[in-house]
Amino acid sequence: MLKILRNHRAFFILFFLWLIILACLQIAFSPTEMTFWVNRHHSPSLDTFFWLITLLGEDGFWLIPLLVYLYQYFSGKKDVKNKAIMLIIIWITKGIISVGLKNIFNLPRPMEVYENSGRAIHLVRGLEIHHWQSFPSGHTFTGFAFACFFMLVARNNALGFLWLGLAMLIGYSRVYLFQHFPRDVFAGSILSVAVVLGIMLIVGRTSRSPLKQLRKEE
Repeated sequence: MLKILRNHRAFFILFFLWLIILACLQIAFSPTEMTFWVNRHHSPSLDTFFWLITLLGEDGFWLIPLLVYLYQYFSGKKDVKNKAIMLIIIWITKGIISVGLKNIFNLPRPMEVYENSGRAIHLVRGLEIHHWQSFPSGHTFTGFAFACFFMLVARNNALGFLWLGLAMLIGYSRVYLFQHFPRDVFAGSILSVAVVLGIMLIVGRTSRSPLKQLRKEE
């Protein structure tokens, strides 16, 4: 684990800075203040931008890299098989944890809390607004899991940093679109990276694990 952190220290430094900033903001301001500050600073172009960004956190988006890996595998590039296996393991695990926690806590989302408060709420036209199962943010969970996965398995670290930036934008978009509180984004960020590192650590202990094979390939 320490070797992973050392080899990708720049990535994890940026990730921990993101967590520290979120933690400090949550200590300094109430959930109501933070949620409405983000929601209040809107524009038509930002509505479109964050609606598109949040789509990157959809579960179906995982199919894209998986299909790319499968295409490469059947095209003769056999070394991508282990990456595809790790991606599937992470996808299933994060789905079980995310959905499980949402159902266990079943916390209200911003719309459920503030719908009848008399406050001005900006909503993006055509976007379905959910009311329950707020904690944690599944989209943020997906975004940061992608970022951590690509950073650990891709030979080009730029892909990991790109997804780290996108994951942060996905997290912000969930508050902007009035779908989540900042605490949900914070939890999704931590859980996602913990899940990916945990899987890498546990699965990597077996002699025939995809992780060990990935290390040999690199």
